[in-house]
Amino acid sequence: MEIKIKKLCYQDYNITTTLNTKNIIGITGEETSQILKLISLYLIGKGNIFYGEDKIKKENHSKFQRKNAYIEKEMTIIPYLNTVKEYMINFIKQNQLKIKNPDKKMQDSLKIIGLEQNYLKRNVVELSTSERKKIQIALNLLKNPENIFLEDPFLYLDMKEEKKLFFLLNRLKEKYHKTIIFNTNNANQLYKYSEYLLLIKNKQIILEGPTKEIYLKVDYLTKKGFEIPEIIKFTYLAKKRKKVKIDYHEDIRDIIKDIYKHV
Repeated sequence: MEIKIKKLCYQDYNITTTLNTKNIIGITGEETSQILKLISLYLIGKGNIFYGEDKIKKENHSKFQRKNAYIEKEMTIIPYLNTVKEYMINFIKQNQLKIKNPDKKMQDSLKIIGLEQNYLKRNVVELSTSERKKIQIALNLLKNPENIFLEDPFLYLDMKEEKKLFFLLNRLKEKYHKTIIFNTNNANQLYKYSEYLLLIKNKQIILEGPTKEIYLKVDYLTKKGFEIPEIIKFTYLAKKRKKVKIDYHEDIRDIIKDIYKHV
């Protein structure tokens, strides 16, 4: 399925793009959370949005919005709820989900994200940052969304937990056929974890395409004020200043091999 957006206007935003939902899509630039909310239908703009062949209209907007999961940057702590199970029951009620066997559904959601069912008894305020992020995803899996939108999902995670979260998101895409779209201004994360990239400036898309290709446009991106991934920056400077004949790689070990070969 594709998400097609034609002249979508909201306040001063003006967005046109076609997103292949088989990719993990990254969005970077200015006020990208607004773009994320527009594409996910959590904000309503003027213009045309197509999910596959279906045009989003006023009368079917809520139907398609229910197919989306929007996961905020940080988990909202609700004062009158304590355990993960209480949060899940509340989520089911708030979203008016019709689930035949809620207990099994809750356990299945935890299993998908790699957590045991004993997490249902855990107090949310005692969970780590990475555990809370997983619980946010598990909550949204209760409604079996087709598309998962995440606000800066790797924020506050160390390298180890960052990789674990990526493997989870990639598994949701590959095994469960979920579309993954996230925003961040961390170029290293975008380079490692996204396959397709949208660059936002002056409230419009100024460049989009496969992530690895986009980040080869170092001079253009620098001129426009976008951060460059460290591994790309290192290779670029080596090629430009030292005239070293090395290729761009995703892994620093491959760069080292290239340097030994050519220097």
